Amino acid sequence: MALSIVFSVPFIAAALAVLLTRLGRAGAGWVLALFPAGLAVWFSAQVPAVVSGEVRAVSVKWIPYLGIDFALRLDGLALLMALLITGLGTLVVIYAGRYLVHHEVLGRFYGWLLLFMGGMLGIVLSDNSILLFICWEVTTFSSFILIGFEHKEDAARESAQRALLITALGGQSLLVGLLLMGDVAGTLSISQTIASSETVRASPRYLAILLLVLGGAFTKSAQMPFHTWLPGAMTAPTPVSAYLHSATMVKAGVFLLARMAPVLGGTPPWETVLTVVGTVTMVLGALLALGHTDLKLVLAYATVSVLGALVMLLGQGTAEAIQAMVAFLTAHALYKGTLFLVAGSVDHETGTRDLTHLSGLRKHLPLTAAAGAAAALSMMGVPPLFGFVGKELIYEACLKGPGGWPLALAAMVGFGGMVAAAMRVGVQPFTGRTFRADKPEAEVHEAPPSMWLGPAVLAGLGLVLGLVPWVLQPLLATAAVDIGGSQAADLELTLWHGVTPALGLSAASLALGGGLFALQKPLLRGLQSLNLSRHGPEQFYQETLSALIKLSSNVTRLIQNGSLHQYIVVTMATFGGLLGLAVVLRLGTWPQGVSRAILPHEVVVLVGILVAAVLAVVSKSALTSILALGALGLAEALLYVFFAAPDLAMTQVVVQTLTVILFALVFSRFPVQPHEHRFRWWTAVLPLTVGGLITWTLLHVASVPTHRKLADFYASQSVPGGKGLNIVNVILVDFRALDTLGETAVLATSGLGVYLLFRTRSQRKKRQV
Repeated sequence: MALSIVFSVPFIAAALAVLLTRLGRAGAGWVLALFPAGLAVWFSAQVPAVVSGEVRAVSVKWIPYLGIDFALRLDGLALLMALLITGLGTLVVIYAGRYLVHHEVLGRFYGWLLLFMGGMLGIVLSDNSILLFICWEVTTFSSFILIGFEHKEDAARESAQRALLITALGGQSLLVGLLLMGDVAGTLSISQTIASSETVRASPRYLAILLLVLGGAFTKSAQMPFHTWLPGAMTAPTPVSAYLHSATMVKAGVFLLARMAPVLGGTPPWETVLTVVGTVTMVLGALLALGHTDLKLVLAYATVSVLGALVMLLGQGTAEAIQAMVAFLTAHALYKGTLFLVAGSVDHETGTRDLTHLSGLRKHLPLTAAAGAAAALSMMGVPPLFGFVGKELIYEACLKGPGGWPLALAAMVGFGGMVAAAMRVGVQPFTGRTFRADKPEAEVHEAPPSMWLGPAVLAGLGLVLGLVPWVLQPLLATAAVDIGGSQAADLELTLWHGVTPALGLSAASLALGGGLFALQKPLLRGLQSLNLSRHGPEQFYQETLSALIKLSSNVTRLIQNGSLHQYIVVTMATFGGLLGLAVVLRLGTWPQGVSRAILPHEVVVLVGILVAAVLAVVSKSALTSILALGALGLAEALLYVFFAAPDLAMTQVVVQTLTVILFALVFSRFPVQPHEHRFRWWTAVLPLTVGGLITWTLLHVASVPTHRKLADFYASQSVPGGKGLNIVNVILVDFRALDTLGETAVLATSGLGVYLLFRTRSQRKKRQV
């Protein structure tokens, strides 16, 4: 039950955000941060139990007949992610309180940020596929709002739209994949699906399930070619970038792959696709980071590179690769969160994020500079930072895995680019003899405590965990076991592994990164001239979006052209086509018909209906057609009387009378136009065909024995339950009272409309006076 309460806490905080901000804008961030801080403390208290093998779980029946339960499960992997989500969330909420203190809708910002936090917690804790998908979409929608938070800016709106389109499309792919997987496994429970992993992998639908799930994961974690939304999302406020796009939202895709690895992993398609896509993303992301001067854009492309490395490790699937993945995931959250917050502080104090306008800031921003330098060293993989520990594990995993030296060299190139990016973001703005910023030097000073607290804590953790990495070893080992099985349990975190090939590759990446940093100006000019970020996937997205808009415009002009006649034809043709398909596929046999003979007076009424229908069609007078349709409706009411349904007949009479009056009044207001009566054969064939299909279907329905269970229930409960002998009346008044109330409201509204139309202009004026 405690898990259910934990799950609800961020949503409660989101609901209170606006109220608390109105009560005290300056202190709202500190107050709201108590919610994620409390969750972080609670999750920390669960570490001893979880690493000892206990799993916290709760399951409540939600929609039992669909197999959908409100099921939560806290294992090692979920606990690791939950600690990152709540810990970083606490610091980001505090940071945002000062960074956006003057924003007119700060409370709304807190609300959406905390709602996103709740969605992320739901993703990592969910033990039901549908619940996971719901939380997945919560993060999609809330991130859309947060990315476009500065909605008055065109760039923010365009970036938010792009992120929504790409990740929502991936979400639909994920939903179909989860449903297929649930159908194959016979359950929507994730833990039970993992237990049935062999069944899923042996299914002929395995490849379809894999590709659909990968579609959701790759779009969320910004893998090539779906990466274009992440750099664009840098238009969001810096707290959003630090939280969503470094440690949480983009990690949701990686988490999904890790969670599904026991079910879908270990097969050639899994290993091939993840390794290739991850490696390409890792290398290209690092290179693209060198082609920008905006601090946040450099960090965004570096994040894309790291996400590619994590996916590549999951594709390798060895025990060493899984261990390296969980370790580097943690290291990346610490140093990238720090660097994003540092970039925000620099922008907040200097008025710019352009690297060409920044240098010599260490004297004016000493605490921010120290945090940035520590995070940059961790990102570069320099001992004794925790990033070095993670990078060593990645090189060892590559060398021992099926990828071997080629994959290790690709990782070295990717890390070389990240080293250069780290030096540009965490070192370059603070070094140099000349002070450069968009504000006068006298106005540049250290950020307030609420803004340097987060970077200092995260950078300090990166240093402490690098010195004593064994502190995290039990939790990371447990998380690795949840992904790769018991063979991943022997994780050993240490700062020094000796002189090994991995150490040589690490040193080579530092040298390569240093060289790239030294050549950053010609590289920047070359990459900007190639404009790689605006070609390939970026160009494909723009052209696809333009084609979609053009297609929708053409379809709208074709269908919504203002012609009532065409609307009726399209609607009837669509309905007839679908009904005809059903008749061909399911009702191919000739209907047996009904057993009851048609009586003479019924024949008279049916002939009257046919005559009224023909008169309505061939009449040249609109009023005559309306009256003919009214007569047709009244004849139908007689049929209801013949079949002992007086209530239905009465309703039919009232509705038909009101309809005739309304039509007559409306058409009387229309200008008189010459009526051109011209017979078109297809206008007769189409309705006759649709009517024939409907008749065919009704004859089939009438010839099939009806189920008596519901009828017997009403018959047996009419007197004791409704205190009435007329079963129809009891159904309408008692069993379906709300339906009857709605129908009564419709009739009353129609009658009121007729009354208003009958009022004369003088009566209306008198009423107004």
